Amino acid sequence: MPRRQFIADLQKAQEGTLPLSIINLQQGEDDGQFDFDFVGDFGAEFPEPVKVTAMIADVSEYPTAHQYMIFCGDDAPRQIGAALQNVRGTDCKTVYELIDIVSANLTKLSPDQDGDLQMEDSQQYDEEPLEDEDDDDGDIYDSDHEAFDFGARQHTTPYAQASPGAKLKPSDRIFRARIRSDLMAAKSAGFKVGHLGGLMDGFNCFVTISIRMSKLGISEAAMQAWQVTPTDYLTLLIQYPNGYKSNEELQGFDSLRLAPNIGFRVCAGKKYKPTLEEAIKAFTIVKKHERDSITTTELPGPEDEADESSVRETFISRPLNSLLQERLVPIVRYRSSGMDWRGAEDWYSEVASKGATAGGDSVPDKFFEPELVHDALPDLLKADHYGAPAVLHHSFPLLAMQFLLRHFVRCTDFCLVCHRQLNTELEAIKPYVCDQPLCLYQYMTLGFGPSIEHEILAQPYVVDLLVSFCYTSAASRKLREFPDGLALMVPPVDPSVYNVIDPYAGSGRRGRNPAQPEKKDPKLKSESDLPTYEVGFDRERLEILFFDKPDTCPVRRGNWIVVKVAGTLDGEELHCRVAETTYYPSIKIDEPVLLRQPSTITDQQVPQAAGQGLAPPAAKTITPATTPVWAPASFQCYEQDFEQLDKNAKCLAVCKLLDTLPNVKAMQEFLAKRHPADLKHWVERISPAALSLLRWIIASNRACIMQVDGDSNTGSRPQERVFGMKGYIEFRFAMGAPDKQTRFLAAVRKTATRLSLTWPTIFAWHGSPLQNWHMIIREGLNFKNVDHGRAFGDGVYHAKDAQTSTGYSGRNFYGGGSANQGVWPHSVLKISSALALNELVNAPAEFQSSNPYFVVQHLDWIQTRYLFVQCTPDDESLKNDNEKKPTNAYPQDPYLTPRGMSDAIVIPASAITSGRAAKETGRTGKIQGQSPMKKMKGHGGFSDPINLDGDDDGDSVATDAEDLDILFEEEPEPEPEPVRQDNQEVSTRPRGVETDFVPGELDFSKLPLMPVPTYAVSGTTKRLLKELQNLQKVQDATPLADLGWYMDTEKVENVYQWIVELHSFHAIDNKLPLVAGMKKQGIKSIVLEIRFNGSYPFTPPYVRVIRPRFLSFAQGGGGHIVMGGAMCMELLTNTGWSSVSSMESVLMQIRLAIASDPPAKLDVNTRGDYGTGEAADGYIRACNTHGWTVPPGFKEMAYGGGAGGAGGGY
Repeated sequence: MPRRQFIADLQKAQEGTLPLSIINLQQGEDDGQFDFDFVGDFGAEFPEPVKVTAMIADVSEYPTAHQYMIFCGDDAPRQIGAALQNVRGTDCKTVYELIDIVSANLTKLSPDQDGDLQMEDSQQYDEEPLEDEDDDDGDIYDSDHEAFDFGARQHTTPYAQASPGAKLKPSDRIFRARIRSDLMAAKSAGFKVGHLGGLMDGFNCFVTISIRMSKLGISEAAMQAWQVTPTDYLTLLIQYPNGYKSNEELQGFDSLRLAPNIGFRVCAGKKYKPTLEEAIKAFTIVKKHERDSITTTELPGPEDEADESSVRETFISRPLNSLLQERLVPIVRYRSSGMDWRGAEDWYSEVASKGATAGGDSVPDKFFEPELVHDALPDLLKADHYGAPAVLHHSFPLLAMQFLLRHFVRCTDFCLVCHRQLNTELEAIKPYVCDQPLCLYQYMTLGFGPSIEHEILAQPYVVDLLVSFCYTSAASRKLREFPDGLALMVPPVDPSVYNVIDPYAGSGRRGRNPAQPEKKDPKLKSESDLPTYEVGFDRERLEILFFDKPDTCPVRRGNWIVVKVAGTLDGEELHCRVAETTYYPSIKIDEPVLLRQPSTITDQQVPQAAGQGLAPPAAKTITPATTPVWAPASFQCYEQDFEQLDKNAKCLAVCKLLDTLPNVKAMQEFLAKRHPADLKHWVERISPAALSLLRWIIASNRACIMQVDGDSNTGSRPQERVFGMKGYIEFRFAMGAPDKQTRFLAAVRKTATRLSLTWPTIFAWHGSPLQNWHMIIREGLNFKNVDHGRAFGDGVYHAKDAQTSTGYSGRNFYGGGSANQGVWPHSVLKISSALALNELVNAPAEFQSSNPYFVVQHLDWIQTRYLFVQCTPDDESLKNDNEKKPTNAYPQDPYLTPRGMSDAIVIPASAITSGRAAKETGRTGKIQGQSPMKKMKGHGGFSDPINLDGDDDGDSVATDAEDLDILFEEEPEPEPEPVRQDNQEVSTRPRGVETDFVPGELDFSKLPLMPVPTYAVSGTTKRLLKELQNLQKVQDATPLADLGWYMDTEKVENVYQWIVELHSFHAIDNKLPLVAGMKKQGIKSIVLEIRFNGSYPFTPPYVRVIRPRFLSFAQGGGGHIVMGGAMCMELLTNTGWSSVSSMESVLMQIRLAIASDPPAKLDVNTRGDYGTGEAADGYIRACNTHGWTVPPGFKEMAYGGGAGGAGGGY
């Protein structure tokens, strides 16, 4: 009861520790009223306690939809009354949460040690607002001001500045220093750090910690399955509603005080932090009448199309938000006793489930055992801030991000509901739940699973494939996992009349014995045990009349029933929904679905074709015909509890429910016409049980399957087909854990190096009976089960010829059955067999066997790539009878090239990354895998095994100036400006590594430059001015040698033309030939000219070297500098460019590329500067050689004249 809950919460708050400055909590005189005293600081303004009263207008709405009125007496100080009037965010809060919010607001009114009260400054709102990256951020306060408690008082404004007359407390400097220390720890660990709101003033604020997806060691297939891209940022958004709290402060809070003081949201986007408006939206609860709706926000979903500048939820944001909010702080608290992450999580679960004592002495030793982590994971994921030595104060934002990465990257290792680590060897590319029925129920009902509507709209044939696999497996009675826990009520099933395959009927192939019938539990209900109602049925009017009228109507509107009409074919059923019961004993039904079932099928009993008596199972909407009024009939309700059925009956129930579903094209058409698109609204056609089963089939798929053929609406560009599989439908196919690609690539590299392989990988076929594929795509390839014998040893069997694998791939491998047995009647594809094309490590001599089959015993040596299915579709467009070879074929070992059904296999190079990754010698690989700052300082190695385009911060956005400023220490007092001497630059830049470079010595007048551009575009000019401003701030704040580039922004006369000097290459590697060469020649810097066209940032800048000259690659040089001085980098072409790239990151990438292997070498025999024409010619040659796209308008920009990209080709 609401009132009882209110009284219980009030008593709990009275018995516990009250928030700061709150005493004497008492129940009030009226219902829903309570009083408490605020004592403030007894040293000054508030010598007497101030009585505060809170009242709930309607206690019956507590604790889900209630509102508070808060006030104090007339004799209370004026500022107390004003502060209470401006308290926001109190709706639907518990008693304790309300008191904590009031305490946080009133505590800010307490005077400091000098007796100064921080009052609002009358000039405060006349100050210029802080500049933000987005121009429209200034107008967001109109609708969302309440989320930040905006009001008349200064302390509730997120961007408020301290009043000039107010004195800082001694603790203020310590407070800000701790914030800087915590954020610097996160930045030093390789993350981008940002903030929004009044962080340094102790007000409502947000802290963001983010990292690029490409740095997380996630395979490309996993990124596709997770609906993210390598250039996306994974961002942890932490809200501090009552000011920043350190790790130590949070550990001191009990569970009641945590929620009002900290909140978490996990999101993804193209920028490293959201705007203030987006941050507020992320914490805006949509379902305001449900207290457990904390994870439902106003952010776009993972499948929604979002703007480049916006953030969205990830595919598992909701369970991760819940995990962080409920468990992170207690788990970190347990870590202080010496446990690692796994031990602390397991101990938390132990305490929560069994009520164990959390004392350090009582914790069993097993919780202190270290967790084994795979060596192939990037260092970023293996790092542990809590385990780092000599750390006095731990950064809570860094701990939170490391915990998030653990559960995001390794999400398939954990249950999405209870978050326990799964004790299974199963490897999957998508996360799921544990085997607890309650977890499955919550997963499906709380919205943690994928959107089946999105899958049907985007990839209908993948849905058809998944349903067909499940149907065949169920019809063969091969299902091992069932949708238990979903409270499914299914129609009655009769094994004697259903479309099932007896897997051991007939000859019992390979010596198998006939299957023994499963013993029936006498407690389970059979079809005859369920109530049967004798009625009359009018086909034309879709009405049912009860002849023997029961006292009450046995059905309700919305129930699903199964009608059998006397005189029709044996086994014919009408499945329909009850539409109206108002005129009982007559009820109306919706248009029914007709199911015709043949008799029991064996290999000797083949059903007759349609029109010859029995027909294969088919489901269709009946056509009204002339029939007798009130034809004798009977019906049964969907009242069979699915969980009470035995295994065989469950398989039959799954088949019957799937028989009632429409085909995927019909579902796609229905969803395309409805807004919002949701199958639950098609109530007259799809039963709730069938819809839940469909959701389970799609949600439990743990592989990544992407359409190559057909009408895929995923938004990705069309993919080239594999040549050699004429007549087969093709899917991109990946299985295994998200780091499976990492482990596979590690094995490829290791083996290729050890055996000096020219061809690091080979391809081969794996076939399996159709009924096995439902479990294969959930469990991955393994050799636990013996289906076809193991004549050549243990391992996963592969064939070199597709014809061999197809012999193991059909429905009828075991003997018996007809062409239509076990086929989903409504399948658009009508699948008859399936086989996978896998990529293997090219070491046949080390396989378990290599003749006549490849038997691979190491699962990390196998990576699935394609799934091919043989179909007889009605849609002619799906019959791939015309083949053409890919324009850019992937090179294969000519002696081990597999053969397809029609020709030798030719694979498009764009689909395979492993061979390219194994052959990388460092020119690309050494630039990837570390933050640019660490590489500039020469720290660490380049061991990231993931080779994804845009892996480094080359595509990164610039760090906002306010996020950089907050990381620098406060000066105790301003120092006098240095006196500028002749030819000496005034600089407050911090000192770093020693360098011989002296800024300001370059004579611009002697440089051979391209003609000054005459074009200008408003948006481009504004973007370039912002880039210049950011570069100047970074340059002023970073030591010269650590930065490695210099630009005199005061000499930039045209924002479309820059001169930049690169220097201090010894800070990267003192042994570079370039370092010795420049020192010997007395050269202090490399001079670059950078030109932008009118379409920047949607096209890349053009970068060329002016001086000195370098050896070309053919002459033994390198450093990505081609003949003519242009930079040969995919990043600087339309192929590799990203519009979110910042010039700061571009300059870092160029400097690192010049120093990469093979490094650049000076040409000491040729004098003079590079000319403008030869550089442009060299750039175009490089693009043509590598197949890169030249930006439009390049010739006009590089050779002079024209519109510089405003139109036309290059």
